[in-house]
Amino acid sequence: MKKVLKIVLAVFIILILACLVSLWISYNWLTVSSFTVSSDKISVPFRMLLISDLHDHCFGNSNEKLVEKIREQSPDLVIVDGDMINGDSENDDVAVELVRSLTEIAPVYYSLGNHEYYYVEAGHDDLQKDLEEAGAIVLNYKSLDIEVNGNSIRLGGLYEYGFETSMQSEEENERAISYLEEYVDTDRYLIMCAHRPESFYCWDYADTWGIDLVLSGHLHGGQVIIPGIGGLYSPLEELFPTYDYGQYKLGNSDMIITRGLGSNPKILPRFNNPPEIAVVDVEPED
Repeated sequence: MKKVLKIVLAVFIILILACLVSLWISYNWLTVSSFTVSSDKISVPFRMLLISDLHDHCFGNSNEKLVEKIREQSPDLVIVDGDMINGDSENDDVAVELVRSLTEIAPVYYSLGNHEYYYVEAGHDDLQKDLEEAGAIVLNYKSLDIEVNGNSIRLGGLYEYGFETSMQSEEENERAISYLEEYVDTDRYLIMCAHRPESFYCWDYADTWGIDLVLSGHLHGGQVIIPGIGGLYSPLEELFPTYDYGQYKLGNSDMIITRGLGSNPKILPRFNNPPEIAVVDVEPED
């Protein structure tokens, strides 16, 4: 009987240690995931770097480990897709310092997430100014036409839903639809930075609008990743969501959802879910 108890205790201790190691990895072991999309609008390949959901976490002093890992990927542009701070953060120093470092690598485009909105609503109305002074271009209801390796690109940024819904106010619906009508009025390759993927995956609305590529975060990879199954939870779909992380096809549109870099400490911890830097290579269609 004593031998059995010792075995049970040993197994229990091993499981506890394994869980603790997985928790540590899920917050500290930076990983790089690679995605490729193609389009007949693209003539020369280019590379984007997508990060999201840092939630004030730091990888080394002033996020130096994160910056160096991004530098190694040699991106042509960096997309910061929201929730880099927490709604109750005392200041925006972590996000601002990171942006300042990233601008030394490539142009930085910053799209707001729900926690940036919460932060501003809490009285910190200098967030956008701080990010812009650090060198980022903030894509909040803003479209920007750029040339990347000779390719004509239009970048956009939208937090709200890309369709009329009772989940947001009539004013928000009108503002979002009006913005999108102007945003898609071009022959350029369309990249939409939408922190919440449900803004465009519902009913394949990215394809309805004719958006070529949607870049999102927000879901933290389902927070807990179950081997062979995927993410455990998302705010809209709840348990075992269809959309958690990775690359998806929405009609003729592409969507990439990054697992993100961190998590709000007030929600379910990340587990079996290492922080992710997403490398997105955009190539000509064969």
